[in-house]
Amino acid sequence: MSSEEGIKTKKAQDFGKWYLEVISKSDVVDERVPIKGSNILMPTGMEMWHAMMDRLDELLKGIGVQNYYFPLFIPEKLLKKEAAHFKGFVPEVAWVTHAGKTKLSERMAIRPTSEIIMYEMFKLWIRSYKDLPLKVNQYANIVRWDTKMTKPLIRDREFLWHETHSAHATEEEADKEVKVALGIYNKLVSGMLGLEYLELDRPEWDRFPGAEQSVALDAVMPDGKILQVGTVHNLGQKFSQAVGIRFVDKDGNKRLPYQLSYGIATRLIGAVVGIHGDDKGLIIPPAAAPVQIVIVPIYTNESKSKVMQKCGEILGRLEEKDFRVHLDAREQYTPGYKFHEWELKGVPVRIEIGPKDIEKGQVTLVRRDFLERIAVPEDKLEEQLLEVMDSIGFQLQKRAKELLKVSDAKDLKEIKNKAEDGGFIRVDFCMKESCAKKLKTQTQLSVRGNLFGKNEKAGKTCAVCGKAAKEKVYLAHAY
Repeated sequence: MSSEEGIKTKKAQDFGKWYLEVISKSDVVDERVPIKGSNILMPTGMEMWHAMMDRLDELLKGIGVQNYYFPLFIPEKLLKKEAAHFKGFVPEVAWVTHAGKTKLSERMAIRPTSEIIMYEMFKLWIRSYKDLPLKVNQYANIVRWDTKMTKPLIRDREFLWHETHSAHATEEEADKEVKVALGIYNKLVSGMLGLEYLELDRPEWDRFPGAEQSVALDAVMPDGKILQVGTVHNLGQKFSQAVGIRFVDKDGNKRLPYQLSYGIATRLIGAVVGIHGDDKGLIIPPAAAPVQIVIVPIYTNESKSKVMQKCGEILGRLEEKDFRVHLDAREQYTPGYKFHEWELKGVPVRIEIGPKDIEKGQVTLVRRDFLERIAVPEDKLEEQLLEVMDSIGFQLQKRAKELLKVSDAKDLKEIKNKAEDGGFIRVDFCMKESCAKKLKTQTQLSVRGNLFGKNEKAGKTCAVCGKAAKEKVYLAHAY
């Protein structure tokens, strides 16, 4: 692979430029679409998304969630039923006003999220406590006409996501489900993808429109900015009240269910690219890699037949063990070109097989994270591959933990001094929105919230205004 085709920008020198280069050259995204904020998810990116959602689907079904598909269009009158929800999304809603040349009698929103359209159906489906809990999921595309600067995967106007919605008979059941949902995300985001994050309970002014509680998964990117990779919202009874969802309890009384919604979008791919990648391109965690192992034959004209036969044998063995493996048998490219191409695409393990390897009864294994070359006896190959893949996953998570920086500041001066360091700044805070706005104006930092489920005791005074502190919160510069 020529220098023109490889990654030319150093990650540590210009993360933004490096990121755009990697997602383009590694076949993740093509942003050359004449629609700002709507991009092509290319095969590597699409297969990564499928791997993530397959794992998520398995986890969701394990707690009784079923898959549905709901309409793309939402009548304006439905959105208006929940005033805070409607007001919160109006700036980002894309509207359909005409069918051909005919003006519609009512505007239709292209879904920015699906609470209202789903809950209109919940109203029909939920009649008795026996119908609860109801747990619904859909995989869909979303349109939010964000006016901020777009960045592929990280801030798109159209993106893919999953959204799970549930209804519960009691407040206690809903509160418990928040923890269940966060546990599922931990298995996906941390367990499968090796990403580290904080679970932050958003302040009242920064919650999902209409929610009583929003818990976000905030990861630190290599440039020090925070990327929200998932959220769980406890909606309480606001939507069931607005829409008119009622059920009859065991005592024959009509009651309102408590509801949740939670989702993860394709920006999770952006987090994997940004956090795990290096100056050679992508590094995909083995569990999410479309191709976990690539076999590259190395031969002369005299040894070609022998080498290709051995490569075929190894390919068959690994496929039988359910590894996702590819044999790169292209003759028009040199082995060196192939090495660089598969490193660029982030394939976790490369197996090189040449005549000398065959003579020694071994293969040469190269792990993508360290680019370490290991001679492995053929009869130990499957065992060694499992160990190496576990090691790669461990090392990627270890690197991600090193990015998750948290520092403390006691006053505005310290906050300003640490603002350029990136990561989170933990402070005592008064929990007033006016103080958060002042902080944003002076430092560009936002209040991301306090740690969910943790009782971090606040000090006496707010680090920003000097008045009485109520919570210990985390500040950060976010995308």
